[in-house]
Amino acid sequence: MGQLDTTIYSGKSVEKTLNLVFEEGDDVLSGVKTAIRQHNIKEASALNAEGQLKDATINYFNKSRFVSTEIKNGRIVSCSGRFMNLKDGVIGDMHVGFMLGMQMWDGTLVKAIAAKGFELTLKFYQVADNPVKETGLSGVKN
Repeated sequence: MGQLDTTIYSGKSVEKTLNLVFEEGDDVLSGVKTAIRQHNIKEASALNAEGQLKDATINYFNKSRFVSTEIKNGRIVSCSGRFMNLKDGVIGDMHVGFMLGMQMWDGTLVKAIAAKGFELTLKFYQVADNPVKETGLSGVKN
């Protein structure tokens, strides 16, 4: 077995949130990845979503069959997800729940086009010993 380099972090971290506000027609998943790269965030969790998605596709299991469903003008009522900024790029996924009329749809979000004003809040931790300078992080709050 090859050698595995590891590091144990024993310093202090500060929890922060980054609120992303999307314009009509923005690709939400692409926007999340871009924001994570721009702010040099190592790992982030989807915390909250408000507003509607103009167009979305979710994947899920229906009994034993893997299916996709397209959703138009859906409002996300729940979300969870994790994104990691690695050498090869940002990877991750987001699980969402939609309410359409009286029916609940939930699954993994694979396509998301924002309606005007759609917001997504990410949570991440920043090393307290070596904080990122606040310049250019106008959307980041303690």
